[in-house]
Amino acid sequence: MGITVVDFVRFSLAFVRLATFFAVVPLLNMRNIPILIKLGLGALCSLAIMPPLDPRWNIESLGVIALLALQEVALGFLLAFLVILVFGIVTFAGHFIDTPLGFGMASVFDPALGGQVPVFSQFYHVLAALLFFGLDAHLWLIQAMQHSFQVIPFGGILHFEPTFRLVMDLVQQMFIIGIQIALPVVATILLTDIGLGIIIRAVPQINVFVLGFPVKIAVGLVVVVFALPAYVYITGQLFAVDGLLFRYFQNLLALGGS
Repeated sequence: MGITVVDFVRFSLAFVRLATFFAVVPLLNMRNIPILIKLGLGALCSLAIMPPLDPRWNIESLGVIALLALQEVALGFLLAFLVILVFGIVTFAGHFIDTPLGFGMASVFDPALGGQVPVFSQFYHVLAALLFFGLDAHLWLIQAMQHSFQVIPFGGILHFEPTFRLVMDLVQQMFIIGIQIALPVVATILLTDIGLGIIIRAVPQINVFVLGFPVKIAVGLVVVVFALPAYVYITGQLFAVDGLLFRYFQNLLALGGS
């Protein structure tokens, strides 16, 4: 039995959604991952899934095919955007820590992203990536993408208002949890600044720039080390099967319809 036009359209539309997702999602959007690997992963998953196509769609019309393809691009990007927001939690926390520690101007070059990244943002991002794979979040994420074809078939829609509210709620969670991660370090640095201010008022001869910078870095690093278990726990709650990413992913898919 040969490949029919319907089979080719089914594969192509599935490939568009999955390839868009894999091209944008964190950890796969790095520059050092060849585009052929992303396309190959999308093609392999598309062949494995091969979701059905509603016979009501006129696949002989290029306009219909183009409309369906645009919808798949938008949906693939939106699903990947949820993952970006969750990874943005740890990136935001790292930025929030870098500034009071004095590392705001000190960045390291990330060859994967091809740009300068603040020190603690990179550190927290690497730890989050290890937890992401350690908790098998990549496996259930692929399963969730497979499930997306069942709840949001080709030509399915996501209602704008509830989708917008869900994304904005996740953005709010990004800031709240990011602050929770960074708060122990930021609060300790604030107390350190107050203590240094008192010392300088008592002993004006002390050079605040010579004393303050290394003290703040030393205190900050100690707090970061002691706060690592809490960071691992919070980040684990983001990527666990019943964690934040999973819940928002499922809630978004629940908004789908045909």
